[in-house]
This record gives sequence, structure tokens and C-alpha cells, in this order.
Amino acid sequence: MLELIHTFLAFFTLDSLLDSLLEANPFVVGYYVLTVGVSLLLVKETKKRLIDLRKGVKSIKYAPISFAALILFVIFVVEYADSIPILNWSWLGYNIAFGPFIGEGFWGVLPFIPILLYMFIHINYVEEFYFRKSKKLVVVWALAHIAMGVKVYMVLILLPIGFLFKYIYDKHGVNHSYAMHFATNILVVIALFLSFA
Repeated sequence: MLELIHTFLAFFTLDSLLDSLLEANPFVVGYYVLTVGVSLLLVKETKKRLIDLRKGVKSIKYAPISFAALILFVIFVVEYADSIPILNWSWLGYNIAFGPFIGEGFWGVLPFIPILLYMFIHINYVEEFYFRKSKKLVVVWALAHIAMGVKVYMVLILLPIGFLFKYIYDKHGVNHSYAMHFATNILVVIALFLSFA
């Protein structure tokens, strides 16, 4: 246990953090600075977003459907899709939202979890507000994840999940699809976090 605490503290020393930042892809670090900066500019809207989440809380019960679809996709499809050259392409190799230090495992992801959760509060609302208005925008939303660094084959599961979010949006409104999207992403972060533990 003492060794675990020492490793944790060593990760957060200024020298090791600066070394890690210097070794990281400058674009990825720049992306994080930009997205966190934009999210911080929205700090005044955080209370409203949390109220919006509360208004849509009843639709959180649907998040396990989208999460289960994602897990089933990972279990049964990813291995095969990864062997197809066009589908396994990714400009980055991982989802940029999980941080430039994801390759370092548990300790590389841990510092980004609070930032990621805060960004989800704002980004998920914007995604639901703009990308659920039409089926074409749902497709654009799914394809936009490629710019986030996910492999092309992930669009195959993001499309049905996006249409599920759109169904909730059409039936109950933006706050409900926002709450479902947020809860789905929280489940993904928990699964990612547990996979490193």
C-alpha cells in the first residue's frame, strides 16, 4: 500500500509531470488546453447544466442500454473490425478525451477524470443541443468522433447510440437526451477506470 501511495505521489511531482508533458504529443496537449479552457469559460453555465441534468434525470435509466450496446460491440466486434485496415484507422490511436497519458495506464488517466467529468457537463449538452435535431446531424456527430482520435469502426456503434439519443431527444427533449448521454459517458469512464485497476 505504501508503494502504491509513493507511486501516486511520484506521478504528481512537478518534475515528472513536466517530463510527461514534454514527451506527450504537443497537439494532444494543445487540444486539452483548448477544451479545458473553453469549458472553464462556461463555468457560469455549470449550475444551469446541472439543473438541466436534474430535469432530465428520469432518462438516465436508459443509459445502460447504450452502454450495454457499446460493451457488446467491444466484446464481439472490435477484434474483427480491428483487423480490417480501413476500419482500424485512427490518426491518434485512442480517444483524445481520455488524455495524452492514457498509455501510462491507471495513473495516466486518473488526473484527467475530474477534468473529463467537468467537460462532459458542458460538451454533452452542446452535442445533444446541436446534433439531435436531425438524422443527418446524428451521422455528423458519429463521424466527428473520428476527429477525437477514435478508430473508424467506432462509428458503427456510435450511429445507433446517437439515434437512441435522438429518440429520447424527440420524445422527451434535450435535457433528457443530455442526461442519458452524460450517464452513458460516466459509465464509459468508470469502465475505463476499472480496466486499468
